[in-house]
Amino acid sequence: MIKKNLLKKVGLTLVGITLLSAFAGCSKSQPTATADNNKKVTLKLALWGEEDYKYLSETNKLADAYKKDHPNVTIEIEHIAPKEYGNTMKIRNSANQLPDVFPIQQAQLTLYGDTMVPLNDLKATQNNLYANETKIKGNVIGIPQSAFNEFVYYNKNIFKEYNLQVPKTWDEFLKVCQTIKDGKKYTPLLIGGKDGWPDYPFNEYMPMLEAGDGQYYNKMATQDAPFTKGQPFYNAYEKIQKLYDVKVSGDDPLGYGWDQERAMFVAGKGAMMAAGSWYKGDYNQNGGKDENLGVFLLPTRNTTSDPFYTTAMTEFFWGIPKTCKNQKEAKEFLEWFFGSDYYAKLVGALQQKPTVKGVNYDDKFFAQAFEGVDAKPVTVFYDDNYNKVMNAMKFDVKGLGQQQMAGKTSLDSIMNDLNAQWKKARGN
Repeated sequence: MIKKNLLKKVGLTLVGITLLSAFAGCSKSQPTATADNNKKVTLKLALWGEEDYKYLSETNKLADAYKKDHPNVTIEIEHIAPKEYGNTMKIRNSANQLPDVFPIQQAQLTLYGDTMVPLNDLKATQNNLYANETKIKGNVIGIPQSAFNEFVYYNKNIFKEYNLQVPKTWDEFLKVCQTIKDGKKYTPLLIGGKDGWPDYPFNEYMPMLEAGDGQYYNKMATQDAPFTKGQPFYNAYEKIQKLYDVKVSGDDPLGYGWDQERAMFVAGKGAMMAAGSWYKGDYNQNGGKDENLGVFLLPTRNTTSDPFYTTAMTEFFWGIPKTCKNQKEAKEFLEWFFGSDYYAKLVGALQQKPTVKGVNYDDKFFAQAFEGVDAKPVTVFYDDNYNKVMNAMKFDVKGLGQQQMAGKTSLDSIMNDLNAQWKKARGN
């Protein structure tokens, strides 16, 4: 469940890469792989992140760097607009015209379970911190390039004005919101409820944090009544309802969209916004000043003695389709890409959080969120069983957030209705 703006910016703080040349994937005209290292081979890739494309094609040319170690291999890179990428790959998959190597969006991994070459045995897979947590049908079909966490961005001046400390529990977070609201000068929490998707840090991720399990939705797919009181989903939504009931996003939380509220945040009219690390680039591009910006992890726990769970999202899963005629060379490329200095330079230059063991991540800005907190990341991942149930009942957690903000239906009524729909969807 990747948000549309997230995909836009994931190309920024942790954006990813890859894809291929227009309908010119592993075509019959390509040279076939042989044991002869002098055999000329062309590997077609594609990228959707604009900053990645600039880095790979201009700043530090991937084709030139790879040819130094593999003089017989030519790398061709195509850039595809982020909004077009998913559908473009689906069309090419149907036509058996996928690139030699391309990145799969996490939300679409399950669509490619039978399409991709298993990468279980690659060193690049074993050295990846997240690859084995995102298997499809028992196989690693894509190696994630980058990871990112979710944060609450806050205005340091406003916190100083009200003598507020960074909250460490959910009740403390609610008190911070209430204190700012009582001051009647600033909107405590800017969400952008009109657009729906911006509530994902709460309505999508909090059930996972409540369960301490990034694959909790997959477990829900094995249950008939996962929305029952006392279960992680219900408990999380009970906390969320308390937050929305306080009217922390103003009297009309559904009246403003993301673009309006991010402008309000930069202008100092709002105290906090919840978003991934990708938002940092948005903030700076809109004229925000770092000296006034702070971040902390969303504290959903009940007490300071409880584990402090935080979500870790992975993106840009590099894989090789079975239709590729040069699978040997494609695997060699992935081994080189994730195992060379080039990868470390790439993620460093683009300020992406690396997924490879031993590659340092030196980001002083986001480091402040982890100071004094024993954070326990849970890797977000949705499997095929969950996706089937979700699609069958049109399960929309972000829409549920809008329903909660509207405040016209009781939480118990919402949860009972979901249980009925969920059980029916599973039965079908």
